[in-house]
Amino acid sequence: GTIYNLIGDSTAPSGYGKIDVSSTTKKAALAPGEYNTDADAYFFGTRYFANEPIIVPKHGGDPHNETQAYLLGIVKDAARGLPFLAIFDLERPIKAGPICKMWLKTDIPYGLHGCFATDDQGGKSVFC
Repeated sequence: GTIYNLIGDSTAPSGYGKIDVSSTTKKAALAPGEYNTDADAYFFGTRYFANEPIIVPKHGGDPHNETQAYLLGIVKDAARGLPFLAIFDLERPIKAGPICKMWLKTDIPYGLHGCFATDDQGGKSVFC
């Protein structure tokens, strides 16, 4: 999902992360200013604003396995004044960064929501 930061400060969403909710291991609370280095997260940096991502199953992959998919998200580069589509391969750690950035020619409204359709009839993805 969308990540704000790893130290508890209030900021605009500036990256993406993957959280394993199946683990029952309880982590200790972070001290003020301490970073969670265990988090699988990627931050684009300052002046980048990440929109809500969607998960798109890989062609030929298991549509019920989130790791056999791509994470797609629109990110606004405020310094350039333009957005790009960031594509992450979910078979790799998120912290490895996007495998592709596709720059867009026009701005996209912040807060745009989406869902991947599996066919041209608007069939829903299993991840919506």
